[in-house]
Amino acid sequence: MSEQDLSAYASMWTTERAQWELHRIGDGYLPIMKGDPPMAQMICDGDELADLVIAQMLAAGVAVVDHS
Repeated sequence: MSEQDLSAYASMWTTERAQWELHRIGDGYLPIMKGDPPMAQMICDGDELADLVIAQMLAAGVAVVDHS
C-alpha cells in the first residue's frame, strides 16, 4: 500500500482527529464522523486500506465506541 493511498485519509487521525470515532461492531471497526447526524466513512479501496486507516486511527488515540 502506498503512502499516497493513506494520505487521502490522514486527516482522520491527524488534523481532524477530534471529529472522528471508531465504532467497534463485532470484531471490526467503523470510522464515524461525529455530527448531527453522524456519518460513516466507507473505505471502498479494499480491506487492506481500511485496516491500515483504522490502525492509524487507533494508534493516534481516536475514541472507540463499543457496540457489543
